[in-house]
Amino acid sequence: MKEELIHKLEELTKADFTPEIISRAEDIKTEYLNECERQKESALHAFLNEGGNADNFEARKDPLDSRFSELMHILSDRESKFRKLAAAEVTAKFRAKEDIVNELQSLISRETSISKAFQDFKELQTRWNDIGNVPSREYKNLQSVYHRHVHNFYYNMKMSKDLRELDFKRNLEQRTQLLSKIESLLSMNSVRGMERLISLYRMEWSELGPTAPETIDELRSRYRDLISRVYQKVREYYQSRQKEEQANLEEKKSLLEKAREITSVPCESSKQWQQRTDNITGLFEKWKKTGFGPKKENEKVWEEFRNTLNDFYHSKREYFSGLKKKYKENKEKKIAIIEKTEAIASVAHENFDTSTKEILQLQKDWKEAGQIDQWDENKLWKRFREACDTFFNAKRDRFSERDAEQLKNLEKKEELIQRIEAFQPGGNTEEDVKTLRDFSVEWKSISHVPFKEKERIWEKYKKVLDSKYDAMKLDSSQAHLLKFRNNVEMLSQSEGSGHLIRKEKNFIVEKINKLQATINQYENNLGFFRNTKNTGDLLKEVEQNLNRAKEEMEFLKKKLKVFTNTNG
Repeated sequence: MKEELIHKLEELTKADFTPEIISRAEDIKTEYLNECERQKESALHAFLNEGGNADNFEARKDPLDSRFSELMHILSDRESKFRKLAAAEVTAKFRAKEDIVNELQSLISRETSISKAFQDFKELQTRWNDIGNVPSREYKNLQSVYHRHVHNFYYNMKMSKDLRELDFKRNLEQRTQLLSKIESLLSMNSVRGMERLISLYRMEWSELGPTAPETIDELRSRYRDLISRVYQKVREYYQSRQKEEQANLEEKKSLLEKAREITSVPCESSKQWQQRTDNITGLFEKWKKTGFGPKKENEKVWEEFRNTLNDFYHSKREYFSGLKKKYKENKEKKIAIIEKTEAIASVAHENFDTSTKEILQLQKDWKEAGQIDQWDENKLWKRFREACDTFFNAKRDRFSERDAEQLKNLEKKEELIQRIEAFQPGGNTEEDVKTLRDFSVEWKSISHVPFKEKERIWEKYKKVLDSKYDAMKLDSSQAHLLKFRNNVEMLSQSEGSGHLIRKEKNFIVEKINKLQATINQYENNLGFFRNTKNTGDLLKEVEQNLNRAKEEMEFLKKKLKVFTNTNG
């Protein structure tokens, strides 16, 4: 667009200078400045979208603007020279026309032949017309004097009717042609050009000579009608332009209110900011497409609209600045979570229970760490997921190995139970007990079995082992102690064995303490009864109770010793 206008100006500088060139140059200048303003608004919009502040905006210099200024300066210089020459020419023309008026006055007053007088008159009239219009304030009076002298010449010379009709005909043709020119103005698109030309045509009309009396009213009526229509079109243009500018102003006020409505509600998320930015951008695009309003009000509403946009983009920058800071903090949290996860995943685990809880907690921490920039989120999430996958894959592989190992252990324990079932005590108590204890040691040496088989195989083992102890010919206390020892050993192999053994041990210790208190009481009673007469049966009963208590105490101590041997 700018290049095309520059080209037009260059063409004007090459053409012969006329007032029309200045008119065309002014039209081109208006178009060029409008284009500059549109480009500036577009650049400002882009600057604002990128987060800039309108107060800091500085339009980029266009090399074409320098060329434009250079061409306008050339035309302005030519116009200045033209006007100086035109002013001198106007003065010269005015003086020349004054001379013609004086010569015409002299011609009317002197006596000469009609043919000679008419010849001189025609020469003066030709000179007058050749000079043309003179744009001078005094020219109207001079023109009136000239026409009065022309009128007097015709009457004083008593020219023939044919001569007058010939002159009338020529003047009629000129006026008719001029009316056609005036009428052609009605189809012009440039109102400014129309204004300039109608002024010239009116001056030219006043310069033309008289026509036949019967044509005067019609010509005058047509002339006035055309002049009225031309000026009516000019008025309508400015009225329409004024209405259009007012409509543009109202449209811009409406866009301003919409912008204020959009910016009045705080945004609480990036998505909302993007939606609002799209809305603001849409309003600004409509603003650029909306024409100019009345100059003074147009500048005011633009200032308010620009300030509203500045406030919006300032708030947007502050929000995303805070969000960026928050994203940074959240990013640091997630990196710390990743590093902990990677550290756990990089270690070989025998027992995955504790580490699994830690990984699950880290996954929960990740969800609660908050949002970060999407690009960072994708990158860090991939790294975190890989660390989690590494851990759980290792856990799955380890459990697969353990399951296979536990199945082998189950087979070993089934085989051991079969051997226990096949064992038959030989009668030698010491050897039989040693064999059964060897079975217990071997059972203890076999590691875990599948969880769902654990209780079944344990009960089967316990049942068959107890049956073998029952099959041995032992006294009740010895059999009881062996079974107790076996139970403690089996208890030590169960889950939570430490807690269960401590509970059983504490139970025996508590029983021993209570029994010791009972023994102490019996001994005190014996001392009392021995110093008292007639207590024979009662004394005997106390002594029996004391002996049983001591026997039970010894048995409990043997049980307590089992825990020590088992732990050893």
